[in-house]
Amino acid sequence: MYGGLHAPHPLPDAGALVAVARSFTPRVEARTPTPVLLDLSGLGRLWPTPQELGRALLDAAAARAIEAQVALAFSRATALVVARACPGLTLVPAGGEAAALAPLPLALLELQAEQQELLARWGLRTIGDLARLPPAALAARLGPDGPRLVHLACGEDAGILVPTPLPERFETTLELDWPVEGREPLAFLLSRVLEPLTAALAARGAKATALAVELGLVDATTHARRLRPAAPSGDARTWRTLVLLDLEAHPPRDAIAQITLRAEPTPARAAQFSLLDPAQPAPEKLAETLARLHAWTSNGRGGSPQLVDTHRPGAFAVSSFAPGPLPRGRREAASPLPRVALRAYRPPRLAHVLTKAGVPSFVAAPGLRGAVAAAAGPWRVSGDWWDEAFSREEWDVALELRPGRAPAGSGAFRLFLDRLRGEWFVEGELD
Repeated sequence: MYGGLHAPHPLPDAGALVAVARSFTPRVEARTPTPVLLDLSGLGRLWPTPQELGRALLDAAAARAIEAQVALAFSRATALVVARACPGLTLVPAGGEAAALAPLPLALLELQAEQQELLARWGLRTIGDLARLPPAALAARLGPDGPRLVHLACGEDAGILVPTPLPERFETTLELDWPVEGREPLAFLLSRVLEPLTAALAARGAKATALAVELGLVDATTHARRLRPAAPSGDARTWRTLVLLDLEAHPPRDAIAQITLRAEPTPARAAQFSLLDPAQPAPEKLAETLARLHAWTSNGRGGSPQLVDTHRPGAFAVSSFAPGPLPRGRREAASPLPRVALRAYRPPRLAHVLTKAGVPSFVAAPGLRGAVAAAAGPWRVSGDWWDEAFSREEWDVALELRPGRAPAGSGAFRLFLDRLRGEWFVEGELD
């Protein structure tokens, strides 16, 4: 026997109806929060009659403040459809499936939008109207779906119940006999918590994309942190390093009495490595490397550079590092036009520049010295007068380098004049 459990009103929790069903049997199929299907086989010892079993389902739902509708039948489709249509408890005897479904609206069947529109144009309104159609004629018009719909309207369901798996929760908790302080004892305890957690993830073919850390302190408060590295990892050592580095930057205010770790799983990445190429670093190590960089630098000084909306040369902001998706498909054809790159000097080199009629004619700077063979410019830019003002005049020049400290030859460079300070600088080399 099958049972259909339906909530006609919005549920307080998406899994509330499934929780009611699982309190009776583990064989529960829940494609949507409502309705859910139960396999009630073997429950006759606890509830001798179907009426008692159906009433128990209603009482269990009412205990969770859910107004439910229950239908018990000997076919899956009948139990689900009748539960959605009839309030309270409905019992469908064996062989009475077609009679129970006949007066119900046709919209209760799981039909495609095109099928519903077509059947409505044919003048069909109830499930009984569909059940009375000849299967052969319906197959000629709808194909293989025609006979299936007729059998479904008669309550004949050849499918099987596919139980919905329980949601997996990857969480471990360690109660400490004595509170701990310091890095070394905490590192040992974190290994005891992380190793079974990562082993459970590996058994499911998953890795942790995020880790929630909850530390119960002696003063009855909780120190909560959430770590989300750039790449998922299933290595206990990597997660231990990340947790320790995060706790160094954000230490708890008291000794630790309880450790709770909760992992957010994600499918493990499958990669095919080459036997001929050298081994590449594992993406999981990226998270540990970034965490160490954040620990060595001050807050906001480690991450990925992002452009900002300003004309200030070299201005950028630092955001969290998150690699984008790999490009798919073929590579775009290379542009026939040459591209120029600026190899910037950090910091720019202070230079002595001679000018003729306002145009640079000779440049001397640490590492380079030569006459200007050609010059393009100037390009003037200024701004941020309300904060930290800047004003500069840029030139692109081709130099005939003289032998000496720099090798002889020629090269192209970017110069700029800091108009506020009255000084020239070589910003970089054009390549």
